Amino acid sequence: MNTIFDTKRTFSTDNGKGAVQIPDFPGERLIALDGALIHAVSPAGAALFCPAEPLAMVILSAIRDVEWSLGPGVTQVFDAPAGTVLVFPAESQSMLRWPTDKESVSVTLSGERLEGLKEFSSELSEPPFAVASRNVDPKCLQVAHLLRGELQKQAPINERYLDALMTVVVTLLLRNHVDKRRDKKETGGLSYQASRRIEAYLRENFCNKISIAEMAAQVGISPGHFLTSFRESFGQTPHQYLLMLRLKEAEKQLRETDMPLSSIAEMMGFSSQSHMTTALKKNKFATPGEIRRRRLFASPMGLVQAAE
Repeated sequence: MNTIFDTKRTFSTDNGKGAVQIPDFPGERLIALDGALIHAVSPAGAALFCPAEPLAMVILSAIRDVEWSLGPGVTQVFDAPAGTVLVFPAESQSMLRWPTDKESVSVTLSGERLEGLKEFSSELSEPPFAVASRNVDPKCLQVAHLLRGELQKQAPINERYLDALMTVVVTLLLRNHVDKRRDKKETGGLSYQASRRIEAYLRENFCNKISIAEMAAQVGISPGHFLTSFRESFGQTPHQYLLMLRLKEAEKQLRETDMPLSSIAEMMGFSSQSHMTTALKKNKFATPGEIRRRRLFASPMGLVQAAE
């Protein structure tokens, strides 16, 4: 039977420290199979995670500026398109914050289920999902929608069907995990120092036209090696990373200034105003005009002006 929970969810641990609870926050949750499967719809908020077994969360609708704190001084801030999968390791505490409504499906990656799929992870030297990870998987998104549909139907849920779909999710994640480990052995990523150096360089110069050769020179490697290593370290191409920085700053200028759109586009390094508009619609799901209208209605003065 489907159950809706509006209270906090408790994840028990086996480390002798008792249960770790996710703080209260408004929202609706559908939970099945003794909590191994959760569909959640939540307004902007935050939650503390420390699952007893690894947990995979599939984001069903795009969210901007998600903040994932994995420990002291280790925080990721990123845009999460639909299909983003976050893996929370067992007995590892982290905090997730989201600034807008969040809809997700979470699947517990139980030891029993992983044991049944050990042929996919036999080449791994360490247990799978031992560290936090993030990637975008369209196939996981498709299966997550099927899980949500089964949970939301009025008739009694089919637990065997849900169990089979959850196994598909775990299989997809295992295959992706193994493939990434194999690719990393073959190619490797940037060192910690090189990653921080190129990140600082791009954040300081993202408005300018920067070639791959110029980026590679910052870390002292060939352009071809840089492309492969950057994608391994950052999970996206240098072009995608630069575009994210430009769009974030363009949004800020649209919200905080009355600068003409053409001037903002030129300042951000876009080839034209229409290029910036197209990129905002595709990646931020809003036009420049819509972003500015949100600013107008967000301020008390804007509400008075709109009423007049």
